[in-house]
Amino acid sequence: MSAPPSQGPFILVATLIAKGKSEADKLAELVVAVAKRANSADEPGTKTYRVSREHKDGLKIVVFEEYESAEALAAHQAAAEFQALAKAAPEITSSFDMDYFHQIYPN
Repeated sequence: MSAPPSQGPFILVATLIAKGKSEADKLAELVVAVAKRANSADEPGTKTYRVSREHKDGLKIVVFEEYESAEALAAHQAAAEFQALAKAAPEITSSFDMDYFHQIYPN
């Protein structure tokens, strides 16, 4: 897992793999709750927050996130919805990776 950039904007790609089908359903429910808040006026520093679930077996969820700044990410992670996901993740996921990127095109 790479460290978040000290300045923005930046992109975060989170990849979560559930332990099983029932855990994947719970994980999807939690991530969608996070996404609803992230895409609301409550998080003005979150530019993009998209959630996708793997077609093959549905155990993998990928979240594409874009933030204005490190402060915007910190505000996102402080939200109750994210905290609920973070609390549940060790029990329902076998893997939870976050990688950070900067956009090169279009710029």
